[in-house]
Amino acid sequence: MKIKVDQFVKNFDGTPIESVKTPAVRNADGRIIVPAEIEMLTFRTVIENAINLQTEAQPLTAEKKLRAFQIGVKLNAKRLAEYELTVDQIVFVKERVGTFYSPVVYGRFLQLIGDETVKLEDNELTEDDVKKEPRKRHKSEEAIVD
Repeated sequence: MKIKVDQFVKNFDGTPIESVKTPAVRNADGRIIVPAEIEMLTFRTVIENAINLQTEAQPLTAEKKLRAFQIGVKLNAKRLAEYELTVDQIVFVKERVGTFYSPVVYGRFLQLIGDETVKLEDNELTEDDVKKEPRKRHKSEEAIVD
């Protein structure tokens, strides 16, 4: 199955989800001196994070670690926008995304892979419906220069 991993993951309202690429740098007083670097979350990042994450409650067996490694290498060997994954690889990634990500990210991943369990309402926003307004920065993201 082919999946397009460089697509942005969208919120419920259809706007791309933002992710912190580099956290803000603060001085000794706690004031931000270098704002955080924000990027749009892509399915590539979601998949890479999901296959690498593990907790004490959700450990990866040696077999699953090898499967995760093979998928990670495949996604990074040639930085393509679209990849062919096997059904087993999709099932593995789907389980990992469902375990470690929020409902909106998991639902959008199911849409990406064409999962029939995702039923959309007739009133779902399309990309054309989303306003193309620039993102407003929060006060905490503004650099303070002394």
